[in-house]
Amino acid sequence: MISKPKYVAHRGLSMFAPENTIAAFELAGKSGFWGIECHTYCTTDGRWVVHHDRTVDRMTNGTGRTKDFSFEEIRKLDIVAGNGIDDYNGLYIPTLEEVMSVCLFFGMHAFIEIEEYHQDGDLEVLVELVRTAGMADQSSFICFNADDLFKVRAIDETVPLGFLSAKPPAAEDLQLIGRLQPAFLDYDYRTTTPDDVRNCIRAGIDVSIWTVNEREISRQFEEAGATYITTDTILWKTMEPDNLSTPKK
Repeated sequence: MISKPKYVAHRGLSMFAPENTIAAFELAGKSGFWGIECHTYCTTDGRWVVHHDRTVDRMTNGTGRTKDFSFEEIRKLDIVAGNGIDDYNGLYIPTLEEVMSVCLFFGMHAFIEIEEYHQDGDLEVLVELVRTAGMADQSSFICFNADDLFKVRAIDETVPLGFLSAKPPAAEDLQLIGRLQPAFLDYDYRTTTPDDVRNCIRAGIDVSIWTVNEREISRQFEEAGATYITTDTILWKTMEPDNLSTPKK
């Protein structure tokens, strides 16, 4: 029997709306996703915003490194690219608080990827922001940098942490997760096999797989026992977002 994973909308439902925008996260909620994944940067004045790239050049009408903007400056930028951009007006780089509000409304978990910040105190602000938003039990912090995960663990002993890796799984990964618990491994499906997932599961470690957009590929990792599948689309059913309605609360 195929185990049912928890589906995570990659940057929101980014195949149908511009990534990391409120529109994409709301669409994920309307589509029935268990959770969303988003990317966070800290501005020069200490505000955490949601954006993927290290610069704003690809997605906005501005230019420059994302973390080098003040909040007021980055808020003036318009999102001008992304899937379905012609269907949306007035999109901007959202704050993490705004994304958390969407998650709360739809009951979604948030995979919060830590990108760039200025000082260790910014991480304390990040963790407190999630607590204040009422998302402490519905959030996990993920990162490619293990040092950042250890810093978050020193701030909060209970929040789940995910170690992101685009490399083939290694024994050192299991050791790292053992030190970070509660924690899970978050692998690129292109460098991971279903057998790798089975080995992790046998070791008592949950595995998340990213970014899978084909049903047959997803099924292989589901059969192996992957706990989370991150995707740009709706893998578990054939339904166009235009036909979806906001669920009753």
